[in-house]
Amino acid sequence: MTFVGELTGSSPDLKISLYKWNAKFFVKFETPDLEQVYKIPEMDASEAEIREMISKEFIQKVILRFREMYADISEIY
Repeated sequence: MTFVGELTGSSPDLKISLYKWNAKFFVKFETPDLEQVYKIPEMDASEAEIREMISKEFIQKVILRFREMYADISEIY
C-alpha cells in the first residue's frame, strides 16, 4: 500500500490519510483507538476528486460514527 498523503481536516484527535493500492484509493480515518476505511476505485475518482469529497460535513459524519463505535466498544468491556 502506498501512502499518498494526509488530507485536510486532520487533527491530533483524527488523522485522515490517503493510500493507493490494487487500483483503489483508501481513505483512512484514525483515532487513537479506532479506524474507519473507505475504499474508492481509481476508475471512479481521481486523487483531486477524493480530496474534494472529504468535506467538513463528511468528516462530521465520520466523527459521529466514531462516537457510536466508542459507545459500542464500551458496552462490551
